[in-house]
Amino acid sequence: MQTTENLNEAGEVITPSEEAENKKSKKRKGKKVDWQLYTMFIPGFILLLVFNYVPMGGLVLAFKDYTPVGGIWGSPWCINPFQNFIDALTGQGFWRLVRNTVAIGGLKLVFSFPLPIFLALLFNELKNGIFKKLVQTISYLPFFISWVIISGIAYMFLATDYGYINIVLEKMGLEPVMWYTDPSKWWAILVITHIWKNTGWGTITFLAGLAAINPDLYEAAAIDGAGKWKQTLHITVPGLMPVIGITFALSAAKILQDDFDQIYALVGNNSELYSTAEVLGSWAYRVFRSGWNGYGMTTAVGLLQSICGLALMWTANIIVKKSGNPGVW
Repeated sequence: MQTTENLNEAGEVITPSEEAENKKSKKRKGKKVDWQLYTMFIPGFILLLVFNYVPMGGLVLAFKDYTPVGGIWGSPWCINPFQNFIDALTGQGFWRLVRNTVAIGGLKLVFSFPLPIFLALLFNELKNGIFKKLVQTISYLPFFISWVIISGIAYMFLATDYGYINIVLEKMGLEPVMWYTDPSKWWAILVITHIWKNTGWGTITFLAGLAAINPDLYEAAAIDGAGKWKQTLHITVPGLMPVIGITFALSAAKILQDDFDQIYALVGNNSELYSTAEVLGSWAYRVFRSGWNGYGMTTAVGLLQSICGLALMWTANIIVKKSGNPGVW
């Protein structure tokens, strides 16, 4: 009896050689179609190569005693290959920088990561299409505002004499707060401004995950008498877990990758806030501006940040896969 594997779409019997030729023909057709996709891929690949991989050659500075005359490739190697790492780790105030970087990054992960998920769930429940699009657009807008402009907005609220917050505090009979001379407040300020800027934009990934959930599951659950809360708990959240897991693993890698743009725009050169608001990125920038003697040391710190970020993402990826969800790899 002839099996279905030896029949074509019309039900006619084909020989093994004809079957092999058909497979080759399909591959050739696929390649002819795919060339357009490859063409679209090439510009992005070139940009990634030029701006992300080629500069990695400069990591050799972490092991060199840099001089302007020699440049990156002509500067002599350190007698002790890890001398720049030792100088950074034993430098005064280095562990304060690490503490600030980890604390700010950790607080952002704890408070900023869940909010886009909750907001996406709320957006998903909106039935009025026009109102839903309007609210989503408004939530996205802060992402496109630069940190320089946000620093000006923050100053309008935090200024000692005429800031909106201090005006309200004075009307309530309370003492005004010296926000720009009180470093104890700045972990909260940096986290809040980060949440305001990025939460709306972060919902896009989770809304895409929600769109991939089969709507028939909700209909079946409704027939079985499940309300909105049970549908969310037993259908929406489990269906969203693969996206949550991958996003969490990628976000964990950023705990040590501080947001330099935010720190420099909001804090700048205000040394009174350095005890809590100075991080590894802003410190490296100041060292670069002070002269070429610290080039090797700051490169070493950047390399350590990248290695630690990879380790954090690897660990988070293992945790996500252990929970039964797909990881980054």
